[in-house]
Amino acid sequence: MARTLRVGVSGSTGRLGSLALRLAQEADDLEAVPVDARESLELEGLDVLFDATVLEASEGIVDAAVAAGVPVVVGTSGWSEARIDALRERGGERVRIVPNFSLGSTLETHLATIAAAHFEAVEILEAHHAKKVDAPSGTATRTAEAIGAVRAFEAPTPDEPGRGTVIAGVPVHAMRLPGVVARQEVVFGGLGETLTIRHDTTSPESYAAGILLALRAEPRAGVTVGIGDLLGLA
Repeated sequence: MARTLRVGVSGSTGRLGSLALRLAQEADDLEAVPVDARESLELEGLDVLFDATVLEASEGIVDAAVAAGVPVVVGTSGWSEARIDALRERGGERVRIVPNFSLGSTLETHLATIAAAHFEAVEILEAHHAKKVDAPSGTATRTAEAIGAVRAFEAPTPDEPGRGTVIAGVPVHAMRLPGVVARQEVVFGGLGETLTIRHDTTSPESYAAGILLALRAEPRAGVTVGIGDLLGLA
């Protein structure tokens, strides 16, 4: 019989954290342990920590988990490439930072990196619910960084306010609207054609499969970004 994993959840009252807590409570092979990051961070006895707080708290929580030798899965938004690099430089170990747990969103970003090699221009449009405080989203930021890693893009008129935030040469436009859960479009432009790769999230339940994959995965050395490796994506 497989050993039950004790899963600590910080930020368990938020949208993503409450979902992770419920999933761990319902799974036969997981035991849910709410962790209050606002008080003393008690990590002893945990097999993995799931962090879904806010960026200001998340960095300290991750450092504490690393120091305690507890693998950590980070669902907190805002972990930019620069912050991830800084974590690696601090010796981050067995940390998985996931911009989006949706399988479809992960595949969208992967497909965008394939298309990036064949088009000369690209822009990202993302929309989330009105209560999402960060803009652009962590998913859009990661997608832009992944596209920029394939080839260099240069945004036309990057200093114009209407161009959005330019990340790795890719303009990213963020909308915050009631009635929306999450949506992202990556639009590539070439000679006489455009290619749009779009993903829509219609319910937070779309994150469930990815959360469970990440919690059950064997922790990897160093800092891993996303769940692409768990889906067999290069």
